[in-house]
Amino acid sequence: MKKILGLALVGLVLVCGMGSAQAGSLPVKLSIIPTVGLPLGETVHGLDIGLIGTKIDEVKGLQGAWIFAGTKQKMVGLQGAFVSINSNEMTGIQYSFYNKSANLTGLQLGFINSAENMTGIQFGFVNIANKAHGLQLGLVNIIKEGRLPFMVFINGDF
Repeated sequence: MKKILGLALVGLVLVCGMGSAQAGSLPVKLSIIPTVGLPLGETVHGLDIGLIGTKIDEVKGLQGAWIFAGTKQKMVGLQGAFVSINSNEMTGIQYSFYNKSANLTGLQLGFINSAENMTGIQFGFVNIANKAHGLQLGLVNIIKEGRLPFMVFINGDF
């Protein structure tokens, strides 16, 4: 049953990515390491999968890898790996042991979550944000420029 659901999810991402693909974007990209992927391209609207890791300019869809997943400009959708890093903008869900985003709109699920500007929810053991408009749920919750810079179990700023 899990295999069928997994295949259905991959098929849905592929179909959505192909239908919404813009000129110059790829529906599927497979990478071995972050700098080596086929086909060549820096924008994926669909599925971006890496064996060890993947990092490109933009992903709209699903990005996943065993060790590292990241984007340089924009990530919209679902991103997961052992470490997930977005240099600029993340809209959607990040699930990893360690998540980092410059501008997060959505949900971070991980052991350590970090965001410069966070709008949404961080759920993990340690949650860190410079500015926040949302909730942090975990053992250590830090909003550096918030009303309460440090709280245990729950913190938020609206």
